Amino acid sequence: MLRVNGHKHRLFIRFCVVMLAAGMLSLPLAVTRWSTIQLIPNADMLPGGRFTAEVDFLWGLDDFSFSSPVFGQHLRFGFSEWVGLDIGYVDGFTMGMKARVIKEDLNRWYVPSLAIGAQNLYTSREAFYFDGGNDYPKNEFYAVAAKSSEWAMLRGHAGFMSAVTGEGGKDRFNPFIGIEKYFGQGFYVTAEAQRRTADFLLSLFVVYRPLSDRFEFNVGVIDAPGVGGRDDPKAFKPMFRAGLKVLLGAGFNSLDGLTGVEDRIDRQRELISALNRRIDAMAVETQWNADRIHELSGLSIDSRNEERKRVVDELTRLRNLYDQEPFDPEVVRNMIEDIRARYDDFYSPHLRVIITDSELDSRIRRLAVSIIGDMRDKAASNILISILGRFEEPTLKIETMVALGKMKEERAGPMLLQLKNDQNRGVAFAAREAHNLIFGSETGEETGPLMDDNIIPERRLGR
Repeated sequence: MLRVNGHKHRLFIRFCVVMLAAGMLSLPLAVTRWSTIQLIPNADMLPGGRFTAEVDFLWGLDDFSFSSPVFGQHLRFGFSEWVGLDIGYVDGFTMGMKARVIKEDLNRWYVPSLAIGAQNLYTSREAFYFDGGNDYPKNEFYAVAAKSSEWAMLRGHAGFMSAVTGEGGKDRFNPFIGIEKYFGQGFYVTAEAQRRTADFLLSLFVVYRPLSDRFEFNVGVIDAPGVGGRDDPKAFKPMFRAGLKVLLGAGFNSLDGLTGVEDRIDRQRELISALNRRIDAMAVETQWNADRIHELSGLSIDSRNEERKRVVDELTRLRNLYDQEPFDPEVVRNMIEDIRARYDDFYSPHLRVIITDSELDSRIRRLAVSIIGDMRDKAASNILISILGRFEEPTLKIETMVALGKMKEERAGPMLLQLKNDQNRGVAFAAREAHNLIFGSETGEETGPLMDDNIIPERRLGR
């Protein structure tokens, strides 16, 4: 039996620690993708409907002969993001299979992608490569987990293999670990360490994927420590390997880097949602501007601007009448009746503009909203609904909801439902009352907390 000396054992442990730490640096990505790992099992799955065809050429470095390579062929199939199969020929038929057990959680760093599988069934690829004969392990079962760091552009794989038919128990537990480092533009470097027949095997590969990730060229050294010579016997020998892989099929593909297809779809969904929110905001803004332009279209001439100033002056007088002590309801009622009599032919177009002018005194705008509600001016309802989502003044919102309730404006329903849960108690109360006034009271619905004195709406005109 081959033995691992103390120095090599410590080297292996340090390598494993570094690889695991590198793979845990930040949040994971890469769920379903075409892995660049070459020798050890990996936790990635080919997307459903895709398959790879690959051929490898190997030359022994101790007796290098370019004209006499060892080569093998493999086909790997992706049935879904949960199941995969590979078959090949390396001086005999060989096959393997893999199934995902846990799907990587992108929001939890401690949930990896976990897969179990079998490889080297019937014929061992490594036995053929290294001329290990019947003693080399075959019919291996394995479990492997993987995590990624987008920040470091690393993906780590770690697990163990167990050869059921191995002799002497030396291959019953063979741990392995590997990392993929992505440098951009389709270039990767992989480092893969594994225990084989009681010895330590380290391999390094450079991988290049051009043409939208459809082709892969890889070159590397197997048993890198052995290139300088080993004093002890081993089950493998230093080799130089070059390979070509082609990704075929019509399924989804990772397209670039360490990002998997599910991650790319999730990102596209987030982008679509963000764009939809922006479109909705722009639609509201466009409607708001269109309504204002419509209301302002007839007020551009100087004479109408003077009329608007007169309306503002009238509203200011009305505000002062509400504030004077003692309060004279008869004078206020007479002024309101005058406004009502001239509303359609004089006041209405100016009031619809005044309520959108944020530079005016807020009480003037609230009085304008209240008058519009009392007049049941449905032509102004679009602007009133826009006010609920555009301005944050609680008293203006309350007055606007009262006006919409008086109009029985059903289009305000979605906004009122949203404002029922507003943090401001007065806004929430007014939203519930307005909604009940428009659509009727809901059976068993609570009326909500009473409003405090300091958030009672303006006195209602006409009451």
